[in-house]
Amino acid sequence: MGSEKDLWFFRCKSGVYPVENCRELWWKGFKRTVGFVLLISFCSVFYLAFFNQSCLKNPSQCSPRLLPSYIGRKTIILNFSGELSSHNSGAPNPSPSPYPDPPVPYPNPNPNPDPPVLSPGIVTEKNIKTNFSHLLFGIGGSAKTWQKRQGYTELWWEPGKTRGFVWLDEKPEENEIWPKTLPKFKISGDTSKFPYTNAWGSRSAIRIARIVLESFALGLDGIRWFVMGDDDTVFFTENLAEVLGKYNHEEMYYIGGNSESVEQDIIHSYGMAFGGGGFAISYPLAAALVTILDRCIERYNFFYGSDERIRACMSEMGVPLTREPGFHQVDIRGEPYGLLAAHPVAPLVSLHHLDYVSSIFPGQTQLASLQTLIQASKTDPGRILQQTLCYEPELKWSVSVSWGYTVQIYPSIVLPNILEKPFQTFKTWRTYQSEPFTFNTRPIDADPCNKPAVFFLKEVGRNGSRRLSTTYKRYSSDPSKICKESGYPSFELQMVRVSSEKMEPGDWQKAARRQCCDVVVSKDQRSTDIRIRKCSLLESIYPF
Repeated sequence: MGSEKDLWFFRCKSGVYPVENCRELWWKGFKRTVGFVLLISFCSVFYLAFFNQSCLKNPSQCSPRLLPSYIGRKTIILNFSGELSSHNSGAPNPSPSPYPDPPVPYPNPNPNPDPPVLSPGIVTEKNIKTNFSHLLFGIGGSAKTWQKRQGYTELWWEPGKTRGFVWLDEKPEENEIWPKTLPKFKISGDTSKFPYTNAWGSRSAIRIARIVLESFALGLDGIRWFVMGDDDTVFFTENLAEVLGKYNHEEMYYIGGNSESVEQDIIHSYGMAFGGGGFAISYPLAAALVTILDRCIERYNFFYGSDERIRACMSEMGVPLTREPGFHQVDIRGEPYGLLAAHPVAPLVSLHHLDYVSSIFPGQTQLASLQTLIQASKTDPGRILQQTLCYEPELKWSVSVSWGYTVQIYPSIVLPNILEKPFQTFKTWRTYQSEPFTFNTRPIDADPCNKPAVFFLKEVGRNGSRRLSTTYKRYSSDPSKICKESGYPSFELQMVRVSSEKMEPGDWQKAARRQCCDVVVSKDQRSTDIRIRKCSLLESIYPF
């Protein structure tokens, strides 16, 4: 005999039972079926969530059948070597070898499991803008030169806020006191097993190239970008974070700038980020790069520098250079004035080779000059060195303001496309020639009455919470060459006051546009006021 359910089904089908009773029977069966399906689904979700977490913490507990596919999705094996040590760590260093046996797991930049994971090892924080805490600096230094150059790093490093290390070739002398105002140091791994065949370079290029690998191997939390630079590189860190914030840190990016001297770009590569100017590598790209870096460095043993090696390895990864004009290698000789007074319409990110050019501000040492520039930048980071152009129609003056640095006032009308070209106050890096550069330049007129009156920053003040006031004082390198002719009131000016509003966060995330300004001359024509403002939608800088 069949079951009771079969009997009920037969009687309903044959019409023995009333329709109402049959409907009730079917409804109860449907609810039981749905409940069973929901229970199975809940158990599956629970299993996947908690079993995977235990796999992540201890892969040996996973089922051997599931482990290979899980590891394939969640980890990447790194090959790296070298001694990692810091001055405040007592941990012994591993024995050096270019290709060590132990694999290193792909570290998670943020161990918090709450945010959703979109790609292996990278936890998204879509609501958090890229800032200081997401950057890890790797500064290439030498124990012998660090004492001389540490002042450059000390200018921009903010203890407790900036993250990173100085990587030295050996420990400093025991009697040397390491200031708390500087980043902590680490000792690079032994690179003696790597070949280096370039006759003009230094083996230190291998060690410097591996800083990105050794930085990655630290496995620090929350890192989005690895930033490389030299011990004489000066970074403007807020602008750097702003620039990198334009890019998706979950994708592969290699960001930096070329040399200013064409001869350097030809010798090395237009596709290379010059290391002294600094460059940034996104976390996913660094994770991939370190898997091939040592073998890649060995292949390119004939290259001169570390940045050439990194660029060649990037080529093997298929990732091109993304150029940002705010990175400055400063491959020039002589006066940097022309270059800095006509900065591109982009945030100032870095300066390099400052030992090889004249002082930025006249009458100051280079370190004091940089301190003046950095202090101005702290009041309005996004505006530092930004060139603003405007005109005084009645007096026929042309005005160029490089905010936080210098003002030029011309006694005649000069077109904007001329004003934005740097004065050629410098020579090429290698051959000391007047050209070529990767940008247009213009000569300085020999007639003093055609030259602009030049003013340098004297002080920065505040006019409320967002309004800034900068004062610039007249300067002449050679008073005997000042224009003596009458009818040139611009040369009577002794002081320029510039007012501006602090740039808003996100201004540099928009399409770049130079700002406008207005000129008001005092009655005695001994000073003038310039007000910088955003241009209106249809406004032209040139008013004539």
